[in-house]
Amino acid sequence: MASKTRRRKKAARPGRLRRWIKRLSLLALLGVLALAGYMVYLDMQLRERLDSRQYQLPARVYARPLILREGMVMRPDELESEFAALNYKKSDTVDEPGQWQREGMDYLVWRRDFIHPDGHEPAAKVRFRLRNDELSRLRSESGDKLEEFRLDAASIGTLLGGGDDRTPVRIDDIPPLLGATLIAVEDQDFVHHFGVSPRGIARAMVANIKAGGVVQGGSTITQQLVKNIFFDHKPSLWRKFNEALMAILMEVHYDKAYILQEYINEVWLGQQGSRAIYGFGLASEFYFQKPLNQLEPHQIALLVGLAKGASYYNPWRNPERALERRNTVLDIMLEQALITPEQHERLRKQPLEVAAAGAAAQNPYPAFTERLLEELRPYYSVEELRTAGLRVYTTLSPSVQALAEKSVSEGAEKLEKDRGIQEDSLQSATVVVENHSGNVLAMVGDRRPHYPGFNRALEARRQIGSLVKPAVYLTALERAHQYNLATLIDDAPVREETEDGQIWMPANFGNRSHGLVPLYVALSRSYNQATARLGLELGVENVRQTLRRVGVQASLPRVPSLFLGTAELTPFEVAGMFQTYANGGEDVKLRTLLAVSDADGEQVQHFRRRANRGVDAVPAYLLRYGLEQVMREGTGKSAMRRLPGSVAFAGKTGTTNDYRDSWFAGFSPDVTGVVWIGRDDNQRTSLTGATGALSIWTEIMRKLPHRHGRIQAPRGVEWKPVNEKGQYMDPRNCQGGHELPFSTETRLETDPRCQRRGWFRNWFDDDRERENEAAPREEMSPGWGIDPEQQRRQQQLRREQDLRERMQREEQRRQQEMPPVYEEPLPQQPGVTDAIPRSDQERLRRLDEQGRIQEERYREEERRAEEERRILEERLRRNDELQQDRNLEGAPVEEAQPWSPDEDQWP
Repeated sequence: MASKTRRRKKAARPGRLRRWIKRLSLLALLGVLALAGYMVYLDMQLRERLDSRQYQLPARVYARPLILREGMVMRPDELESEFAALNYKKSDTVDEPGQWQREGMDYLVWRRDFIHPDGHEPAAKVRFRLRNDELSRLRSESGDKLEEFRLDAASIGTLLGGGDDRTPVRIDDIPPLLGATLIAVEDQDFVHHFGVSPRGIARAMVANIKAGGVVQGGSTITQQLVKNIFFDHKPSLWRKFNEALMAILMEVHYDKAYILQEYINEVWLGQQGSRAIYGFGLASEFYFQKPLNQLEPHQIALLVGLAKGASYYNPWRNPERALERRNTVLDIMLEQALITPEQHERLRKQPLEVAAAGAAAQNPYPAFTERLLEELRPYYSVEELRTAGLRVYTTLSPSVQALAEKSVSEGAEKLEKDRGIQEDSLQSATVVVENHSGNVLAMVGDRRPHYPGFNRALEARRQIGSLVKPAVYLTALERAHQYNLATLIDDAPVREETEDGQIWMPANFGNRSHGLVPLYVALSRSYNQATARLGLELGVENVRQTLRRVGVQASLPRVPSLFLGTAELTPFEVAGMFQTYANGGEDVKLRTLLAVSDADGEQVQHFRRRANRGVDAVPAYLLRYGLEQVMREGTGKSAMRRLPGSVAFAGKTGTTNDYRDSWFAGFSPDVTGVVWIGRDDNQRTSLTGATGALSIWTEIMRKLPHRHGRIQAPRGVEWKPVNEKGQYMDPRNCQGGHELPFSTETRLETDPRCQRRGWFRNWFDDDRERENEAAPREEMSPGWGIDPEQQRRQQQLRREQDLRERMQREEQRRQQEMPPVYEEPLPQQPGVTDAIPRSDQERLRRLDEQGRIQEERYREEERRAEEERRILEERLRRNDELQQDRNLEGAPVEEAQPWSPDEDQWP
């Protein structure tokens, strides 16, 4: 029985083994089929993700490119500031794009290639000379003369920060040394393996066992790319399994060059707040502020070293650790013969050379960017700006922006120190714009310029004080038959009762009245009482309409206190108003946006200049003269000590009640600048416009290039000397007076001392006077086809001929009426005609002699008048020189307040 049982068990063993083999085979088959199906699933996921893969790139913002022009005005420090914004390096030998060299006054610059809105410009060299702040000898590399040369535009950040950010590069743009170093450090079998490297895994295991810890990974570059695209960074065996499978599938479908390119664009290399830095293209700009293809070997070594752990080896927080990691990579590069021993020794001694922390900020100019977004929103969605990789071209000037930031930060600190003001209590904002184009060159919204908080340049609505006064005087000057610059305004106390029974009594600074003063003096000295009286004569609504025509769209009160600045505007709005004054009455809309293109520089949308003629050129010119006097002899006088006297600067100070706000707005022929200083809690600053904002404005303007010379008067303006009463002092009849510009429509009363006398001069000069009144002098120039001197002589000869003929007719009539006288006829003498009696012939001779004498007298008077004009011009020139000397003595303190703090006045 037992033997039978043993035999049955022996017979059953092969059967059970076969059944197990069948079962295992079936399970293996099912496993293979499941794995195959799973790999098909993974393959579909992989192909779908990679084939339709598009990077989500935020819009990249560029400053306006610097255009070098023959004869342009530019200081060396301004030029070098532009180079710094472009991250151009000064070098003894210019051997690659992005470098510049200076030898004495001569410059050599190698421009980088760049995609502008109007097309691509390749890298090129240019030479020029900068002597006495003037650019000359602009030449190409071959020596050809150039009229202009445009540099590339500096990248100034991205829009709508946060999330992933990268600058994708193609395999052809990747430096060969970068690819070779990555393979040497991360995956030496990259060229040979099929996605997974058993030898690499074994080598990593041996290295980790020897080190007693994890010092080397076994993942290939392909596996790392799969992990970066599809998985998070939490370690697990299931993730490793999926990585290996998908790495194999990736190697099946894509070549090594594509895989290396995607890895270079995908690897995480740093963090800046909520902004993640992906890819070597952006990392090159982030750490070194230069393109990837311009990195030096030791810089490439640092970036490759960061791929192991960008946070752990952060060169700003852990410079020693980053330097050690970089040198380790350099050692590997030497082992793999990527660099020579001499290079290795030299490169290990190099510092990290990373840019300053925050230099590559995503939004380094928050005030400017806020305005830029306002202009972009009507045309592009938030999603497009965040993901479409748009290229946004702006008006920002890096050199002007840097100057404005420094002036605001240092100026506020200096005012606090010099005037005993509480530290860090003052805030400031400034806007600098180009007059003719409306381009915003710089904008600062905080004394900490890079702080992205409250933007005072755009959002701080504060009372503008005396900055409103030019609109009052412009309203008057537009009425040429009623007001002119010499019109006397009574600067005496004003009392106005409103409809609700309140009393408005504005007072001058220091509570002093000045009596009758010329209109331009009331403006330049910022007299409140004179301005209020003039405004009341003009009417509140007329002044409001003037403010609308010069570009002010903000809410304006319908009360008399408007004349002295109770309107609340932002610095940006004030810049628009004063830029209209600077443009001769043309309101050009301020803009920060020039063009937008797609990521490849195609499909470009341009944003054109928009302008409107709000004010006629003649009253605008007269107002400009008044604002120039603010700088020459008024409340802005102290600035002229530090500004070039040959530039026609104009501007206006502004101070509000209890010294809460200090303003200055002014312009040169090319640039308008506005500065505001105040406190966020709206408390007293103890600063007027002249003692506060003017100092910062002066610091900005004195370092900017300006067009020199006097502003050309438009047609319809003529210059005339007037006395202290505003009466015309005809230089042909009297001397003295102050020469001012007037509209040709203005009829001036003549000083009684300068009126013409004598019937003959009145007879011959009436028509000439009417000619002078009919048109300005420049309209009667020979360029209009008429020689005015020749025309005057012809008219004079015609008048003399008419006079002779009339006198002859009268004499003949008188002779005919007399009785005839019989005399003995005289013998006829040769040369004497018998057609004219002797008495008539004598009268004609005397008439001719009288006309000749009168002609000589007239010519003598003209010569004397010309000499008087010359003397007058010389006297005015000397007065200007004396005035400039007096400018050194200090500025008057006739700064305005909108109202006096008495209880019976407007709040």
